[in-house]
Amino acid sequence: MIRLKIAIRNITRHKLRSILSLGMIAGAVTSMIIFRGFSQYSLDSLKIIAAENQFGHMQIGKEKYWAPGAESRKSRMFNLKEIEQLKKNHPYIENISGRLSFFGLVSNGDLSIGGKIIGIDTINEPKFAKSMAIMSGAFFSSSDSHEAMIGTLLAKQMNVKTGDSITVLTNTIDGVMNAMDLVVGGIFSAGIDEIDAQVIFLPLITSQKILDTEDVDVGVVRFKALEQSEAHANDILKDVTNISRELTKKTWRELAVLYRQVEKFYGVQNKIIEAILFALMFLGILNTVSMTVVERTGEIGTLRALGESRGDIVKQFLLESFILSIVGLILGVAISVLLIKLIHTAHIMTEMPGASIPFQIQILFLYSAVLYSSILAVSTALFATLIPAIRASKMDIVDALRKNI
Repeated sequence: MIRLKIAIRNITRHKLRSILSLGMIAGAVTSMIIFRGFSQYSLDSLKIIAAENQFGHMQIGKEKYWAPGAESRKSRMFNLKEIEQLKKNHPYIENISGRLSFFGLVSNGDLSIGGKIIGIDTINEPKFAKSMAIMSGAFFSSSDSHEAMIGTLLAKQMNVKTGDSITVLTNTIDGVMNAMDLVVGGIFSAGIDEIDAQVIFLPLITSQKILDTEDVDVGVVRFKALEQSEAHANDILKDVTNISRELTKKTWRELAVLYRQVEKFYGVQNKIIEAILFALMFLGILNTVSMTVVERTGEIGTLRALGESRGDIVKQFLLESFILSIVGLILGVAISVLLIKLIHTAHIMTEMPGASIPFQIQILFLYSAVLYSSILAVSTALFATLIPAIRASKMDIVDALRKNI
């Protein structure tokens, strides 16, 4: 208790230095919470786009579909009925739906542009429409309608709007040229340039009619919870290979290249920023404590003459540093909460590389970031204090006492 009182007295005695140390600790903690909260929000947004829209939770298909060679298009497809038993074997699977994609020419009568057409099972993927922004029009009116959902950038290139007619031209799986007239039922934005600039969604049945087949490229598996896609991946792979040696599975994370790239980028970026912040904090506290040791040389000599051990001197400095760290942490967390609210209130818009539309900056308040920054801040502060504290404890008592004369 006495040591605590002495520590508080020493902290309040050097107000300017204490405020400087608190500012460094609070600033480092606040920055870490803000950076980690922003990067996590960005990753969560990309995860929704990838897992709920672009790929689904998991895809099942033939290995040669993802790594095509000289084989025919027909040999890369399969009938969805082959994997229907998976839902019975795994109760955590919500539904299994088929997708069929192909490249073709899309024409509005005056202009023809190459696009990627993807057939969606609107019955077994009821959440698909909710995973993207419908800019105009509406999703398919029925599971076999001759309607198309066009990406915003592609619609702009073709100069088409809701209600306009377009024609899709491609080869069937047997190599016969086929075309179909469609109506633009709606214009969507998935938020990614790659999708919005080239993708057209059709009902699965309609795309099967165009290609003259009842097969699909992949079966999209949706789980009751997204986390289950990776947790049960090995069990499902075992069942899938038992059904057919040609079939395999791909989780959304394996398919989402952009998500993995951004995740890796943020991981490296955050580590670099954290290293810089805590290096500055370390040097600042090291300098501050070193100056304090010089000013308190006489006091240290007196304490040693009264019987205090070297360890007691080190403990006293560490206790003062620990108290400053805790107060700095509290300030850092409070400031970060305030800043997050201010940023959300300001409605700041930004654009992410590869994104087709701007989005409002949102920052998640992560308890994991608070815990991580707390451990790092306290450890850094104590380590920075330990070096000059050990040097102070090794002072010659007589030399230190001369400072009081």
